[in-house]
Amino acid sequence: MSLQGAVRAPASGLWSVLSRREGALWAVVAASMVADLLLTYYGVENGLTESNPVARAGFERFGYVALGALKLFALGIGLACRQLLPREYTAVVPLGLAIPWVAASLINAVVIGTMGR
Repeated sequence: MSLQGAVRAPASGLWSVLSRREGALWAVVAASMVADLLLTYYGVENGLTESNPVARAGFERFGYVALGALKLFALGIGLACRQLLPREYTAVVPLGLAIPWVAASLINAVVIGTMGR
């Protein structure tokens, strides 16, 4: 079977479950994006620095608006790419956005939680 045939095969197993839960995955995207922004804001206001060099450069030049703009840009790219995927695999987009934002939020929370110790 060619790779092209594998990509077009009907979703089964994990992808089938995820595609039925795509709305919930988008809710995780929204919550993790907001959490990452708020925790970054709190951390920077309390003496921490942004570790992402692209976000840090934008922040230094444009302030907090740059952080939100970068998130919205990533979201827009994800939504645009979602249109190119077969319906069965569109859940990969919210997963691809949520996983790093959840991880960043957890890291931010741990760093903030250990400040001053």
